Amino acid sequence: MTIDGLVAGIIERIEGSLAERGRPRPPVAEVVGTLRFFLREGVQWRELPTRDGRASGSTLRRRLREWRDTAVLARVHGVLLRMARSDPEAAARELDVIVDSCGVRAKQGGDLTGPNPTDRGKRGTKYHIVVASDGLPLGAVASAANVHDTRMFPELPRLALPVGARIARLLADAGYDSADNLWLCLREGIQPLIRGIGSEHGSGLGVVHSVVENANAWLLNNKRLD
Repeated sequence: MTIDGLVAGIIERIEGSLAERGRPRPPVAEVVGTLRFFLREGVQWRELPTRDGRASGSTLRRRLREWRDTAVLARVHGVLLRMARSDPEAAARELDVIVDSCGVRAKQGGDLTGPNPTDRGKRGTKYHIVVASDGLPLGAVASAANVHDTRMFPELPRLALPVGARIARLLADAGYDSADNLWLCLREGIQPLIRGIGSEHGSGLGVVHSVVENANAWLLNNKRLD
């Protein structure tokens, strides 16, 4: 089974049998395949005409709106995470997670945009992500580019919860160093390994930080996300 087919099958199970009127909807697998093409190639909505095996841009937009309103894609992600950790040994193992952020230009504007201090003040969006130390992406949340990482930090451990495993350690760079974030981790029984602001390099976090950097690179390969 292809990845598109797997995701489409999960969506169909979540949505169940829908009563439809008028013209039949395209298969979910076609919509999922179109979504992957749309994100990866960075095309415009109007450049997605209906063709064999691909839905139109208007159909994709309508289905994405429906899936957003019913949180379908978030539920699909939760199912995939549980599948990835379905082995009893993996399910029982505590997680080490790593958090980081990456920014993109906001070429079309939007609500979650702001002046990027690392890009000469040009408008941008920042993605904050949390991944397991084995590279499994656990969640992501967007903000304007000028929102400090510490403000979005509380959201990231929560996004890791659908995995159903206890978080043992949380690793992060100095951008997340704050008393509130350290206390949040300790309150939840998580050991914080956050490099302190102004501390010298050599903490050892760089050895595992490449895992989250790889996830950032994968995320930014989806060109349409800018």
